[in-house]
Amino acid sequence: MPFFRRFYRHFLKFLLFPLVLSLLIYLFTKSSIAAGFALGTIASIFLLWNWYYNLERAYGSEGKIRTGTVARLLIVIVTCLFWVRFPDVFSIFGIAGGLLLSYIMIIFRAIKELTK
Repeated sequence: MPFFRRFYRHFLKFLLFPLVLSLLIYLFTKSSIAAGFALGTIASIFLLWNWYYNLERAYGSEGKIRTGTVARLLIVIVTCLFWVRFPDVFSIFGIAGGLLLSYIMIIFRAIKELTK
């Protein structure tokens, strides 16, 4: 099965619902929390893609295992820079909530693997 299909099945299909919901809430209410949550959810998708890509590479690797920590840190920094540049549009609490989704998904993935 191709990488993107596995990524969609494990993570993306669960993150699309909160993303679309927060975008709809933002369109109708212009809420900064909803805009921040949408931005954080988009960043979570990139974080999870990076994490899952490195996890898949580690399965087949016998040499050095990379975790992609620097790239994930840069994604979070860039996301927070959106808040610094546009504090009236994006709420930092919404961004933090959206970013938290990626770590919740990683924990659920680990629990699922441990209970196999």
